Amino acid sequence: MDSEAKCGYCGVSSKLKCAGCQLVYYCSSDHQKKHWRAKHKNECAKPYELTRNEEIGRFFMATKEINKDTILFSENPLVIGPKWNLDEYEQRSVTVPCVGCFSDCCLGQFFCEYCRWPACKPNCPGLVNANLHGLECGILRFGRPPKPGDDPEFFFDYYRYDALLVLKCLAIQIRSPDLFDQLLNLESHYEARKSTRYYTDTDERTVSYLFRNFLEPLQKLERKEGKLVLKVCDRKTLHLISGILEVNAMVIPLSNGREICGLYPIGCMLEHSCTPNAFYTFDCSKGMKLTFKAGRDIRKGEHLTTTYTHSLWGTQLRRDHLRTNKYFACKCNRCSDPTELGTFLSALRCMGMENEPCAGFQLPTDPLSETSDWKCNQCPVQITHDQVNFLMSKIGEEVDEVMGRKLSIKEFENLIHKLQNFLHPNHFHLLTLKHSLVQMYGHFPGHRLGELSNEVLQQKLQMCRDMMAVIEVLDPESFRLTLYAGVVLLEQQAALVECNHRKMRQNKPKLDAIEDTEYSDEAVQCLVRAKNILRNEMGTQQGKKLMEQIDNALEQIDTAPQKEKV
Repeated sequence: MDSEAKCGYCGVSSKLKCAGCQLVYYCSSDHQKKHWRAKHKNECAKPYELTRNEEIGRFFMATKEINKDTILFSENPLVIGPKWNLDEYEQRSVTVPCVGCFSDCCLGQFFCEYCRWPACKPNCPGLVNANLHGLECGILRFGRPPKPGDDPEFFFDYYRYDALLVLKCLAIQIRSPDLFDQLLNLESHYEARKSTRYYTDTDERTVSYLFRNFLEPLQKLERKEGKLVLKVCDRKTLHLISGILEVNAMVIPLSNGREICGLYPIGCMLEHSCTPNAFYTFDCSKGMKLTFKAGRDIRKGEHLTTTYTHSLWGTQLRRDHLRTNKYFACKCNRCSDPTELGTFLSALRCMGMENEPCAGFQLPTDPLSETSDWKCNQCPVQITHDQVNFLMSKIGEEVDEVMGRKLSIKEFENLIHKLQNFLHPNHFHLLTLKHSLVQMYGHFPGHRLGELSNEVLQQKLQMCRDMMAVIEVLDPESFRLTLYAGVVLLEQQAALVECNHRKMRQNKPKLDAIEDTEYSDEAVQCLVRAKNILRNEMGTQQGKKLMEQIDNALEQIDTAPQKEKV
């Protein structure tokens, strides 16, 4: 630090630096806040600018070098609410999100006293919060909710949570016409959506439903009273909002395991890349505040990028998701590489020619083409994209079925053994199964760490090492797959500790004089690394819980007797 750095507010020697411009120093966070409100808010020079081109549209470009972990910006949500794209099982679940605070509640137990939508308790603070349920409650009151004893199907048909966020967006105009205009200026891809099944589904499940149950009764009263509550309220606007949510809404994980969606006008402008240079976190304790940070050092002239799909999906699945939900075809360096940066995350095992086994793997000849044929990297055998799609469809169904149950370790072991005959060991379907299996080993009854055979214990350890090798390629700076990697590292450490204990018992006479360290150093390294990469997940309950487990494991290491210490 410059020894002459002075506080921008009071002039005393200072060490704290403005995370935005990296130019102004402060002696305390209080003086930083005061200087921000008084002056710096309007003069803070962001290290990037918003620009535009015909191919991408709007994007942010770095105007100077940006250091890793620099806070790029923070933003409060324009609106938050239940996911707009619920799965079928979520649509028919009796456990639903409270309309006030999104915690789990039972359908038919407690309600908002005004609109009768389910709540966790009658006095939930979120019910009267103008940014939460207070936004849409007045409109929901026009509905005719089911009564106890009504057909259960009526409950599922009436309480459509996937339509609630659209209604919230529509209701913003009552409180702030300017914010509503800002929302409608976000990209909706309205014309492109009109020819998709999403438009058809939305027309019935969301648009027609909202008009039938709430908006038509409201409009009837508006005509009677001669007063407009919703100045903008038509089917096209609801379709525009649905498209805006589909393209721009961000998924927010809650501490109870549930997911909701939020709309962030600045955050949604970051460009997508499957190898991004920035990442975001949500602070559930501060109204789901979004914070974007640089995940690595960013060079001047680079676009600021993040990921709007899953980093551990294969290329075809990622590109299909982006093309269907974001309306663009990703052409990043990872998507363009048939091997996905050498991870072979989508590769298939080559069956070889007749009577000639092959050790090669099938890869797409053109990974940016949805109809690309696949060719072995060791022999002349090729397969068509139809054959690949058929195989992936069948395998995906089997994986989804086993993952949905998660009842038996044997099921996972058998499916992994079967799929290894068709897929590269690093294939994303196998990684999905292995990530669950390493957590089952050591925790399921009959498969506690001390009960595992030496062979299974070594398998658990090797699976963890293999998964981390993939993660190190796809997320080398550890900012995208943090929770996933944290779990793997914790399980890897547990396996190493057990391996060390067993080796010590076998060689006890030798270890009385010299401590065995074959596994202990690696175990400590796993915990230290996990603790480091989870620092950006402390705003989530999952991150906090995982960090507690890591701290407990480190404490056990520190307090272990010297000859048993790992």
